[in-house]
Amino acid sequence: MGKVLNLKEQVMKRSKDEQTEDGGGGDGLDSKFIMECLNQNELGDGELFKKLFPNDFVFNISMDCWMCWSDHHWEIDKKSRALASVEKVARVYQDEAKRTSSKMRELEAKDEPVGELMVKRKLLNQRVSALRTKRRRLNCLYFACTSENPLAIEGEEVDQKPWLLPCANGVINLRTGELEPGRQKDYLLKASPVAWPEDGIDSEAPAWEKFLMEILVGDEEMVRFLQRLIGLGLIGMVVVGIFIVMSGRGRNGKGTIIERITEIMGPLAGAVRSEMLLDQGRITNSSGPTPDIMALRGRRFVFASETDQNCKISPSRVKWLTGDDTMAGRNPNDKYEVNFKPTHTLFLQTNNDPHAPADDFAFWERMVKIPFTLSFVNREPEKEFERRADLELKEKLKAEHPQILAWMVKGCLEFQKIGLKRPAAVKQAVEAYKQEEDIVGDFIRECCVTGTDYHVNATKVYEAFVEWWHKNVSNKEPKMRRFGVLFGKRFEKSKSGTVTYHGVGLLSDSDGSDGVNELFKD
Repeated sequence: MGKVLNLKEQVMKRSKDEQTEDGGGGDGLDSKFIMECLNQNELGDGELFKKLFPNDFVFNISMDCWMCWSDHHWEIDKKSRALASVEKVARVYQDEAKRTSSKMRELEAKDEPVGELMVKRKLLNQRVSALRTKRRRLNCLYFACTSENPLAIEGEEVDQKPWLLPCANGVINLRTGELEPGRQKDYLLKASPVAWPEDGIDSEAPAWEKFLMEILVGDEEMVRFLQRLIGLGLIGMVVVGIFIVMSGRGRNGKGTIIERITEIMGPLAGAVRSEMLLDQGRITNSSGPTPDIMALRGRRFVFASETDQNCKISPSRVKWLTGDDTMAGRNPNDKYEVNFKPTHTLFLQTNNDPHAPADDFAFWERMVKIPFTLSFVNREPEKEFERRADLELKEKLKAEHPQILAWMVKGCLEFQKIGLKRPAAVKQAVEAYKQEEDIVGDFIRECCVTGTDYHVNATKVYEAFVEWWHKNVSNKEPKMRRFGVLFGKRFEKSKSGTVTYHGVGLLSDSDGSDGVNELFKD
C-alpha cells in the first residue's frame, strides 16, 4: 500500500512540473491543468467546470439558482442544464485517461516502465466514476460557484440595462431601434419571446393599426399618443412617473391591447393585484416574503385590472408604484432580500374608475386617462356606441406580433424625440375624472357663493353639506373633520369660540331663503 501511495505522489508532482508530450486534449485544456484539478479534489472539479463554461452558466445568489445562457440572454436553468453539464467535466478526465493509456502503450512498446502512468489512469477513472454520482455532481457545481472568482452574481445585476430589450433573435437597442447580439455581461434575464422582424423598424402592422383606429374612433392623434405611451413602457426605468388608466364600458378593445402587449413582451409584462393600488391601510415593512413587490422586478409593463365599483385608490401607493425609488423585496423561496430600481410602467384597465382625492396635486400630475367609448358586440349593433366585433381579430393580430413589436419600438423612438405630448382628449378626460371626484367642489358650485364679503359658520356649512350629500351621493356622509380639511384648503378660516370660513357663504343665506332646506326643494 505504501508503494501505491508513493506512486500517487510522484504522479501529482510530475503533473505540476511538466505537461504531457501531447499537450492535452480538446477544449483548450492542457494535461497540467487537468491534473491540477484532479489533485484539488472536489474544488478542482469546480475549477474545471468554470474553465469549461465561463460564459454558459452563472449562479444567482439571491435567487439561489443557476442561470444558463440562451443565445442572446440568460434564462433560469429550470431543466438543470448546469447539472447535466458536469458530465463534460467527467469526460475531460476520461479523455485524459485515454491519452494516458495511449502513452502507456507507447512506453510498453519500448519496454519502458508504466507504473506512474497506471496510477494516474486509475485516479482519473475513479474521478470519472465519482462525477457520475449525484453527490459529486452537486458538489462540482457548489465549488464552481463558491470558490475564488466564482461563476456567481449577487443577483442585483440582473435586468439593469434599461435601453436594451432582449427578444427571440437578439437584443434591440432602444436608442437606435436596431438589433444587436446579446452579451453575457449585461445579465439580461427577462426577454420577449417574439423575434425582431426582417424589415426591422420599417415593418408595417396594418391589422394592428386598423384595430387601434377603430377602437379610438378614428382619432389618429390618440393612436400616435398611445404608440408613444407604449414605447415609453419599453424602457426599463422610470423616465416619466405616470399612472395610465384605460377605462370605459366592457368589450371596448382595451383588454385586447393589454393581451397583445402581454404576449409580445412575455415575462417583461405581467399582472399585479389591483389591491396594490387601493386604500387598504398602510404598506408595512416586513421581514417576510413580498411576492407582490417582486412581481414588479424586471417588468417593463405592469397591469392591474378591474377595480370594483366604489373602490378608493391610494395616492401614496400609486406614487410609490410609479416613482423611481429603490424597491426591496423577496420571493418566498429566495434566500435574501433584493434591492432593485423600478423598471415598469403601471397601467390600470377598468370599467369602473376608482375614487381618488381631487385635492392631491401629485397624483393627478401622474394621471394619464385614455377613454374607450365604443363597445364591440357579436351581433348587429343596436346602440350608437356599439360596433360589430371581428371574430378573427385575435389571429390576425397574433400573426403581426413581430411587426407590432417594431411598432412599439417606433413609439419609443418618437417618445425620445418629442416626449409624450398628451392630446387634448387625454387632458380633458383627466380633468373630467378629477371633477367627478371633487365632491366638495360640486357642493360649492351648487350650494355656495364666493367673494370677499362672505363668511359662514363651520357647523352650519357642514350641516348644509350633509343634507346635500344625502340627496346627491349616499346616506353615509364624510366626517366633519374630513370635510373641514377639504373645505379649509379652499377658504381661509378663523376661530373665535367657533370656526368661521371667510370668502364663502351659503347660497340659501345670500338669496334670502330661510334655511338650508330651500336648496333641495323640487
